[in-house]
Amino acid sequence: MFILVLNTFSDPYLELASWIGLAALLLTLSLFLVIVYLRLRLRKNVRQETLFITLWRPLLIEAVSDENLQALPELAPRDQLLFLKLWNYLQESLRGSASDRLNEVARRLHCDVAARKLLKKGNRAERLLAILTLGHLRDQASWDELKCQAAEADPLASIHAARALIKIDPLLGTQWLFPLLLKRRDWDITQIANFLGEAQKAFWLQLIKNIHKVDQQDWARALQLADAIHLQLPLNTLLFVIRTCKSADTLVAALHLASDSQLLPVVRTYLDHPQWQVRVEVARFLSHFGDVDDVLSLQKLLHDEQWWVRYQAAQSLASIPFYGYAQLQALRAATTEALAIDMMDHVLAEHRQAMN
Repeated sequence: MFILVLNTFSDPYLELASWIGLAALLLTLSLFLVIVYLRLRLRKNVRQETLFITLWRPLLIEAVSDENLQALPELAPRDQLLFLKLWNYLQESLRGSASDRLNEVARRLHCDVAARKLLKKGNRAERLLAILTLGHLRDQASWDELKCQAAEADPLASIHAARALIKIDPLLGTQWLFPLLLKRRDWDITQIANFLGEAQKAFWLQLIKNIHKVDQQDWARALQLADAIHLQLPLNTLLFVIRTCKSADTLVAALHLASDSQLLPVVRTYLDHPQWQVRVEVARFLSHFGDVDDVLSLQKLLHDEQWWVRYQAAQSLASIPFYGYAQLQALRAATTEALAIDMMDHVLAEHRQAMN
């Protein structure tokens, strides 16, 4: 038997297989131990966070409602990240004096100093948390570092840094960020609008002052941002853009913002524009500012090859005060073209449903 075992291990292939099997066993055991360690650590962290929230959440809520809150427990260095997460969570739903009182709590606990350190030396997640914190604190001392973060390639960190700059100083922040807001396509317009609303007047001022200097390739995005934060641009500005722009996207954005009957003559010139999105916006504009002379134009658009153009034309005819539902029914009865008939049936059915 002993000789058989020696012979078995004297075979180099069997010996190699044995060592591989042993290594696999050790690797599996090590992986198991790592998983057990991580699960235990996760449970410990969850318990620690639960205890922390149980202690600090009532204190922060009390601080929001009590202007004379005096006593605060000491914040241990190991709990700073937990505090900043909870503090930012509450800040996102607060405005005005309540937010100011929460800021005072953070400063009393030296969270502004901790956030500045995290912004410079923390990992990505910690830097994001620091950016949010410093923005809510409106921390002027972090202005230059936040400008650097806003210019970084990281889309998430940079857009949050832009938001922080707007919170700190809406006027200066908008002035510095204006080129980035137009150039950075990795910044979603909806996200920008969520924080740019705090600087509506500042952005309006920058857009009006610089529209002649802005690259025409950025006009569409500039107008889309204006629309997203519900700005009304001056007549002369819109007229200049509509007459000058060479991009269909820009024209669509400009027509969508148009809200003055004095633009009617120039808008009419785009009734036959080759881009159907432009024709949709023309039909929409005519529903608000068109006159009797525009009824024939809208009737013509009922025969457009694009579904959305026909739909907007029918909706416009149904909503114009001097035409309306009854006239659209009469037009439907007198029409023989299938596409126009289908669309008028569709819109008339919508209006019947809305009236019921």
